[in-house]
Amino acid sequence: MIVFLAKYRILILCILGSLVRLVYGCLFQPWTQAPDQLAWEFVLEQSSFSYDHLIHYPHEGGTILISLLSQFIETFTSFSSLSVIAFIIDFIVRFFQIKIVNKVFNLQIATFFGLWTIFASPSIIPYGTVNFGLHSIASVFPFIAFYLLSLQKTSIKFQLIGGLFLGLAFWFSYSNLVLIPAFYLYYMLTRQKLTSWIYSIVSLSTVLILHLLVRVYADPGFHLSEFGLTAVRSADFSIFEVNVLARLYHFPAVIANAATALPGSDWMMLGFRILFFLLVLCSMIGFRMAHKRQEFKVVFYGIVPMLFLFLLTYLFSPFFDSKDFGDHITYRHLTYILPLLSLFMILGLASLKNKALLAVFLLAGMIRGFQLFFTEKADRNDTVVQASGWILGTKMGHDPEVISAIIAANPTKKEILIRGVGWGISNSLMDNNQGEEESKINQLVALYYSYPIDYREGLLEGIKFSFSDEVTPRLNKDLQFKIEDKIRDPMEREDDE
Repeated sequence: MIVFLAKYRILILCILGSLVRLVYGCLFQPWTQAPDQLAWEFVLEQSSFSYDHLIHYPHEGGTILISLLSQFIETFTSFSSLSVIAFIIDFIVRFFQIKIVNKVFNLQIATFFGLWTIFASPSIIPYGTVNFGLHSIASVFPFIAFYLLSLQKTSIKFQLIGGLFLGLAFWFSYSNLVLIPAFYLYYMLTRQKLTSWIYSIVSLSTVLILHLLVRVYADPGFHLSEFGLTAVRSADFSIFEVNVLARLYHFPAVIANAATALPGSDWMMLGFRILFFLLVLCSMIGFRMAHKRQEFKVVFYGIVPMLFLFLLTYLFSPFFDSKDFGDHITYRHLTYILPLLSLFMILGLASLKNKALLAVFLLAGMIRGFQLFFTEKADRNDTVVQASGWILGTKMGHDPEVISAIIAANPTKKEILIRGVGWGISNSLMDNNQGEEESKINQLVALYYSYPIDYREGLLEGIKFSFSDEVTPRLNKDLQFKIEDKIRDPMEREDDE
């Protein structure tokens, strides 16, 4: 029995982690509170293989693969196929992470890291059962990157593979952008000759050019929003508009919150936050001691630029959130880097003579993850469905035929979805339209009349809702009255005159 456990240690750790996520999913059913996944599934139900149906958002190339797998899974079950896929991919991601740690470092470090992945943190566990962005799934790519660096190969074939990996990783998710400079920074720091990595730049550039062509010419939907090439879910990086000092002040707490915060609860938040800070500090001390003893392989230093570049990017990003506590949605972007940060801490703490702090780190993660199962369950309500309608309106609202087919396939949600679609269409056209207000209003009115007559009351309700104080971004309410006036029935106008 002991021999069996030792031989299949990594697999057992992954299975235990999946059991935790399975129990969480059965208890909380987070997919019922995920409008993003719900809208994605509504589109996939159409069983279309067109580009705009397979890709969820233009910057998330990996969603094409997930959509294809989801359509395959749907042939076997009527249950949420995206949740099934999330469960399977989460297992695969953790397996590869632990396996790579074992290959690059040793089985002891891999076991410590594997124990951490079982409960991970409250912001990571839900992504074993729900899809909301590719951040948690993409967390495997930094591990693959430093595994490639650990091989220390300089052949032309290997360099071409390295560049190909970086390009495809970026295509999969823009979170992986940080891997590109980190990869080459490592080569520079280790003083490798330019000729040893120039071929990787060639293959990387080839993939990036191909990706750019796809972004420019393929149709992902979102005709009303007109996303720019640098936009991420309609948000652009505006570095010069960021209050850097304010963000730097909140930054340490944000990272600690992402690792320890529970949804809707500040129970022991301060205590766990302080503990997290202390453990990070101790891990850095441990790293410094190991550096002096020359215990680490050179590849370990490839982890540091990945961590630094991602955290720096997040600091300046439009997704920075300084809430005192939140849930997996609040800290979804940081789920990308938390496994790598935790590995860094484990390596540092394991380098200390006394391993008690490493035990504290693992125990704290276990306690915080366990507490997630005792948080208050979110109520299922129509707000989630309406929000999914907003996503549908934003992505497919320009095509009444597609929207009508989706709503026809979900008759019990018809009225709520229509209101959400109206909200999404209005928000897409009326936000950031300075100087084009009249043109956008006319476009909205024309689109309104292109939908079936029985949709129009619900669409109008959604349009009105888009101007309410309950939603963001706040739209100019003066435009609401102009829109309502233009979409009034022509016969009513004649009677008024």
